[in-house]
Amino acid sequence: MAISQGNVSRILVFGSMWIILASLWVIYWPSQVSFRPVVRYFPKPFGDVADPFVPPPGVAATRDPIFPTTRRFRGPIARPKNKISGVIQRPHGFPEDYGQDKPGNAGAGSNILPAIAKAAGRIKEKISFGESISEDEKRRPWRYPVKVDRTQLGTEKATLLMLARNNDLYAVRESMRRLEDRFNHKFRYPWTFMNDEPFTEEFIAITTGIASGKTEYVRVPKEHWGFPSWVNQTHAKLQMKKMADEHIIYGGSLSYRHMCRFFSGFFFRQPVMQQYEWYWRVEPGVNFYCDQHYDPFRWLRENGKSYGFTVTLHDFRETIASLWETTERFFYENPEYVNPNNMRGFVIENTTRNGEPYVDYNTCHFWTNFEIGKVSLWTSEKYLRYFDYLDKTGNFFYERWGDAPVHSVALTHMWDKKEIHFFNDIGYEHSPFRRCPQAHEHGNAGRCLCPLDMSLVDNNGFSCFEQWKKTFGDNYEVDLTW
Repeated sequence: MAISQGNVSRILVFGSMWIILASLWVIYWPSQVSFRPVVRYFPKPFGDVADPFVPPPGVAATRDPIFPTTRRFRGPIARPKNKISGVIQRPHGFPEDYGQDKPGNAGAGSNILPAIAKAAGRIKEKISFGESISEDEKRRPWRYPVKVDRTQLGTEKATLLMLARNNDLYAVRESMRRLEDRFNHKFRYPWTFMNDEPFTEEFIAITTGIASGKTEYVRVPKEHWGFPSWVNQTHAKLQMKKMADEHIIYGGSLSYRHMCRFFSGFFFRQPVMQQYEWYWRVEPGVNFYCDQHYDPFRWLRENGKSYGFTVTLHDFRETIASLWETTERFFYENPEYVNPNNMRGFVIENTTRNGEPYVDYNTCHFWTNFEIGKVSLWTSEKYLRYFDYLDKTGNFFYERWGDAPVHSVALTHMWDKKEIHFFNDIGYEHSPFRRCPQAHEHGNAGRCLCPLDMSLVDNNGFSCFEQWKKTFGDNYEVDLTW
């Protein structure tokens, strides 16, 4: 059926009118009301950050079919007064007076203002950096670090000490997480990190996030991490090449030599260490098998101890060829530094040289990648003189003297053997060696999770455990059951 010309004209007129009215409405409506959708989408929070954007009581949160990783809910949106507020449909499930003014009510949607204020307060409390809160922080608070109560719970002036580089970050995270879970979350002792280079922002942010206590970052000065003036660097490098050709462990490594010299004579000289009486040395990538249910710093102090270890081994004789002769010469010149109740028997063996009886170093030492000790051990006059005597030989570089034999020889000569403690109840691993308390040892019931295929360092021919028991006596074990 054909449409007459008059009908076409009427259709065009009415159509034009509707288009004009719709255009006016689009222009007029946003100027009168807050044109925001009722449906709000918020990403799911993660971690331990509370979600301030929760649906009001009685309104169910649902999974968004389009964005499955988000939640959605319908909630009241506070709108300013407008000419058509009386005809805005009240969302299902909300009070009858929603959107209406009444005495004491600030206007439409004011029933949710206290909830908004409370949520904003929670956001502010959660943000750890600065007082001002950005729009992104308000919208996505789970992306920002939360405040952590870092109040120290342990009673001692002590720190967890780690020497690490920025590229060690993953191994650092492993060690920190394990020691925090097993021990430090109950005591919140600070972490002190040292490096001969500046720490990166990433390193600082991640380690601070793991630590339950405060964190400190120290750059080691060049004079503590380099060649001293009396060392012939050409000769040192030739010796390193020779040891590397002989496949001696770390024989060609200069950085390893700097590390050994640093722990032998300089870590305790860093100004940050002046505030501490105790330290626990932690290495990147180590493991702890047992819950530490007591404070080892406090235990050592209350029992008159100064140093604690958990693994003892033989060293490579090729790396310390002249250490014993140098040490013997020092104590011959300074006999007053030898303690009458020493445990020299732990580090010596009777042998012969040129057909004559000779007392030699058996290379036994405390494995210093785990050690808990008093800072005053190394700041004492007798140890400082001993270290300087060794350092002047240049053999931290010409040979490859380690901090473990240096510490061990000093401890077993200069201090009373009663001050040295074997932590038989602490499970520890630094590849390739590991130790876990055995069933007959005290204080470990239910606290340890040792690998089923674990080969104990105590039973290894490289261990000095039997020598320790022989020297110290049957009382080497201490009942630490609390």
